[in-house]
Amino acid sequence: MIIHASSVMGDTQHQIGDESQEDRTALVISSRTNMVPYNGMASQKYPNGLADAMLARPDISQADLARAAETSPQQISRLFLGEREMTAFWAEKLGPPLSVSPEILVFPQLRRVRAPVLAFVSAGRLMQQEGVKKADIKRYMLLDGLPKGDWVVLQVDGDSMDRIAPDGSFICVNRSNQRAVNNGFFVFATADGDATFKRYREGSPPRLQPFSTSPDHETQQLKDGMQIFGRVGRVINDLV
Repeated sequence: MIIHASSVMGDTQHQIGDESQEDRTALVISSRTNMVPYNGMASQKYPNGLADAMLARPDISQADLARAAETSPQQISRLFLGEREMTAFWAEKLGPPLSVSPEILVFPQLRRVRAPVLAFVSAGRLMQQEGVKKADIKRYMLLDGLPKGDWVVLQVDGDSMDRIAPDGSFICVNRSNQRAVNNGFFVFATADGDATFKRYREGSPPRLQPFSTSPDHETQQLKDGMQIFGRVGRVINDLV
């Protein structure tokens, strides 16, 4: 099930488990300059991942972060510059507003992925085009602790999978993992350009199974023309 911010999907478990967008970042920054110049972790007395996390969220200024953490802008600046140690206390306060795990702020060497957030309808359309287009991207999200892959993030619409992914939550989908695995959770693209998030069940024929608290959703057969868009590796349910 969902464990705080996220949970990770395994092969037989039903728990849920590039980069630069210069144009979109410029649009988001607009007239806001959020940070003082950053000289890198090497120059920091107490290296941490705060500067990188804030670079991925140009919509959040140091003043915004200070208000969210109920502290002073001066304290945020000291942490940002590595003049103060990024303790677990501060990491747990600053992680949620930045949509990153506290571990990333304390241990910046952890592997991170900057994944595009797409409208769900774009997933089906992507199977019929080459790569992700700028028009499909709503923003980027910084993810940590995921294996290598071609990751995108989709927002769930509806309650057919609400036992693991409630309406409005976000699913992290690995487009490079398209191998059907029994009981795995996948996003499927239909021949007409739609997309659906379901649990895959082997059989003759294979079936797509909802995972819902509502009895209104029924298992459906895998139809001709359906393709696996990617395997879901994480659900995020507490984005701000």
